[in-house]
Amino acid sequence: MNEEITDRIEQYLELDTNYAIIINGDYGIGKTHYIKNELFPKISELKIPNSEKDETYIPILISLFGAKSIEDIQDQIFVELYPTLKKRGIKIVAGLGNTVLKYFGSNLKDFLNDTGTTSESLTDYSKILICIDDIDRKSKELDLKEVFGFVNNLVENHNGKIILIANEDELRKELNTDKDNYSLLREKVIGISVDFKTNVSSIFDEIIKSKYEQNNKPYFEFLSEYKSTIINRIEQNNDNLRNLLFFLEHFKIVFNKTNEYLSSESKFNSIKENVVSEILDFTLPISIEYKMGKLNSSTFEQIQDTYKGSFLDIDINSLLGEEQNEQEDYSYSEEFNNKYFSNTNHTRKTYFDSIFNYITGKDSFDISSLIEELNSIYKFENNTIPEREKIISKLNYWQCVDLKHSEYRSLTNSLLNYVDKGEFTLDQYPTVFHFATRFNNILNYNIEKLKKRFKRGISKGENNYKYITSLHFRLSVDRESEFYSDLTEIVKYCRDVNLNIKKNQIEKELTDLFELFTKDIDAFIEKVEEHNNEFMFTPFFTEFDFNKTWRRIKQLDNSKIVNFGFYLGGRYRVHIYEKLYPEKEFLISLKEKSEELIGNNKTTKLKTVALEFLNKKIDDCIKNFPV
Repeated sequence: MNEEITDRIEQYLELDTNYAIIINGDYGIGKTHYIKNELFPKISELKIPNSEKDETYIPILISLFGAKSIEDIQDQIFVELYPTLKKRGIKIVAGLGNTVLKYFGSNLKDFLNDTGTTSESLTDYSKILICIDDIDRKSKELDLKEVFGFVNNLVENHNGKIILIANEDELRKELNTDKDNYSLLREKVIGISVDFKTNVSSIFDEIIKSKYEQNNKPYFEFLSEYKSTIINRIEQNNDNLRNLLFFLEHFKIVFNKTNEYLSSESKFNSIKENVVSEILDFTLPISIEYKMGKLNSSTFEQIQDTYKGSFLDIDINSLLGEEQNEQEDYSYSEEFNNKYFSNTNHTRKTYFDSIFNYITGKDSFDISSLIEELNSIYKFENNTIPEREKIISKLNYWQCVDLKHSEYRSLTNSLLNYVDKGEFTLDQYPTVFHFATRFNNILNYNIEKLKKRFKRGISKGENNYKYITSLHFRLSVDRESEFYSDLTEIVKYCRDVNLNIKKNQIEKELTDLFELFTKDIDAFIEKVEEHNNEFMFTPFFTEFDFNKTWRRIKQLDNSKIVNFGFYLGGRYRVHIYEKLYPEKEFLISLKEKSEELIGNNKTTKLKTVALEFLNKKIDDCIKNFPV
């Protein structure tokens, strides 16, 4: 395709013309790359027709990105031409007189003498091919009609050879706001329109060969192996090569560090390819969406929630090819899901927080964080993957349909045996239930008995579970799922168990915290003041036994009472966190007790000083609470 465009442009240069050529195409598909790396090398060797000295064309490329005036365009043309002025001693610029004067002022004659050029020779545009890029990205201050007028002047009055590079759809949008019609304006200036179609596959090969084959062989080989996966995603997003380049360079760091780690850990030997493939499947869409600007701070949470959904947010009807009702308006997360997961044969949407934060610019890439995630995702036990995890993998969509029915039943029964022992994590039970009942309950289980079996197994393993913060997201269930109400019942049971674990966890943490308070007040203050510590925003004083709390405070050394007062002042500063509002009653009770002790004749004078300081801090704190 590119060769055909080049041939057409070469023919254009041979003709006596009064029009320009426009190369039309979407952003980022390689138009500029083609101009610089394919077209210009050939044009610079192309002889000018009827040239006395066998001269060749001078191709230059300027960008109108942000250009505000015709003078900006003239400036760019002159700057691009200047390096060849001394080389050739022939220069053009009938339409650039003001620009030349602006740059050289009274030294113009010296400049002309230096280049061997006369002012009369500054009139011949026929020796230059001017390519004007990013017309559709100019400043709004520069009217498109002015740009076309400038080009028209060059091609009609100065024998100019001009190539415009733009997305014509964007140009049409600009002029549609006026009464003018883009087609009429275009007709006066454009003689030939060429639609640019990029060959992502060949450009991909060129890029990875030039950038990585010699300098990063493992990465080059990986990219070559997964070429079709990468190319499909790029083509899915308008062939935008900027997305490709952004992904390749950013993923390089992830791949290099991950590959080094996986190669050094024997426990990953059997699943290394799987791991890297899942990392690729996650990083590709995140990189593309972020580069396009769709994934940003306002949509981060939507996409994180999309990935943190469970295996169960599969639309089984979609997988089976059944028609669904069309939906006109989609949220960004729905668009993302439809684009990247609607036709996938993978059921697991693995989320890597370390990679997400790296791609979106929150953090540098930290391999230690990814290692923690990998060990959590693949659930190693004694450096091996448990048999139950391997069975889940075998029963995944769609490779499970190649199993013999007897093998399918045997594997499913094995999963249920692990359920009986409570050996899965809470986020896995709904997946196993779905696997047992899918395809219209192909194994003919009694659903009611199966639900009771699951609940018994889940309860049996309760002492081994850890609280999962994002479980409410990870156990989302698509309403089109088979046995939706039954599946939802299992999900709710898992969530309830998870909440109970959290409740017990909080009770233990509060018990430990109060014990620390009674034994070492300084260590207590240090712990609750740790940055981003959950206790900073938890009303734990309302859970402490007040009488025991006061008994401990009045036993403190005077200096420690003062330190405690400073701590309260920091905790309840102006703009108190709303969840701390219930602790106002604690402060009121504490003030009453301290006043009683101050009024006690047995209280020493220095103790009174410390308590009065504490009271003053409490008064200041109470004022910061809403009335």
